[in-house]
This record gives sequence, C-alpha cells and structure tokens, in this order.
Amino acid sequence: MRRSSSPRRLVALTSGVALTTALLATPAHAARPPYTFGNPGDVPIIGAFTSFLDAVGVYRPSNRTFYFQHTDETITLGRSGDVPITGDWNGDGFDEVGVYRPGNSTFYLRYASGTVYPIAYGTVGDVPIIGDWNGNGTDDIGVYKRGNSTFHRMGGYPPLAYGTVGDVPITGKWHDQQRHYPGIYKTQNSSFHRWGTSNVILYGNTGDRPIVGDWDNDGNDEIGVYRPKNRTFYFRDS
Repeated sequence: MRRSSSPRRLVALTSGVALTTALLATPAHAARPPYTFGNPGDVPIIGAFTSFLDAVGVYRPSNRTFYFQHTDETITLGRSGDVPITGDWNGDGFDEVGVYRPGNSTFYLRYASGTVYPIAYGTVGDVPIIGDWNGNGTDDIGVYKRGNSTFHRMGGYPPLAYGTVGDVPITGKWHDQQRHYPGIYKTQNSSFHRWGTSNVILYGNTGDRPIVGDWDNDGNDEIGVYRPKNRTFYFRDS
C-alpha cells in the first residue's frame, strides 16, 4: 500500500462492530473524504498501484478480478475461495496483486510482467499477512494463526503473539517508516490495536472491514474502514 521510499501493505478481511452512529456518516479525523467504489460482495484492497500514494481498489470474487481507483486496468487472478493480497514484490515502490489460497496454504504473487510465483507457507486455517519485515523495500509474506493469535513472518523471524481469538490481523508502519509491524482489529468494539504502541483507536461500525494505508503521504500508516453495505472507504488521519 504505500511508502515514501519503501512499501506498505495490508490485508483486510473481516467485519467490525458498532462504535457510534456518527460513523454512519463521515467519521471524525478523516484525512480524505469517504470514497465509494466497487459492487456488493467486493473485498477491499489498498495499494500504491499507479503512484507512490496509496489508493483503493476491490477484488470481485464472482469473477476473480481486481479493480483499481484512478485506472481502468483490471487484473483477473485466482480461483473461487482465494483471498486477495497486495504488496511490492520487487521493491520498485509500486504495489502488485496476488492471492492466497487457503486450501493449499499457498501465496500466488503476480508481478507486473504477468508472471505469477507460488510460495507455500503456513497451514490450513491461517490468515495471510503482508509487510516489509526488515525494511529493505520489498514486501514479504506471512500468516496469522487464529488458534493462538500469533503472527508468523517469512524470513526466520520469531513468532509474535498478539491479540485474542476472533481478532482480525493487520500490518502497518506504526512507528517506523521502513518496517511493518503487526496489529489487530477487534470486531467486538471496532478498535484498532497496533504492536509497539499503547494507543487504541476506536473506529468503525458493525460490519466494517479494517483497512490500512498512508493516507497523507507522510511515510506512516493510518487506519480506516471499508463499509460493505454502502461500498464506501472511510479514512482516519492518525
């Protein structure tokens, strides 16, 4: 999803819980105005697809196709049941797409050339995560194990337990403009918790899905939500 000189990312996968009726309109602390995009049933994605600034997009499971803000380009990838992912696979500063196939615990990373590279990682039931774990400008893969609420990052990093059962995993540059760190979104109270900071952010409504990106181009990631019922992205500035 975005970076000043290196990348950012996210995988957004689940629903949130009610926070306040005020968020049914424009949430407070909005860095950008709400943006409506996609069709019912689409899955939100975030990435620096055509510039170094994060933009929104969606993955449409019905036709296995990615759609992007600011461009008419579409990319068809995957099969039924795949989970969309985005990341800077080659360190060029732009994000590409991919899918994670839960049935065989395999990531399929698509490069700009159209070549797709499979990488098997994790076990059945894991949730895919993406991030630049070492600050080298290239995004890597990982998984979140729901059973013990643990992040596993490819590259020999020790497992990191964070959150509780039922949380939705996220990743972002919370306090380091080079590296991504884990975080979680608690659907019970629509709250974001970010590893390395004690600041809890309440944001969202019932049914919202968490998103992460650099909305103001300052090199740090902020949070937001995607509201499926009106197909709208809401961005929080800090």
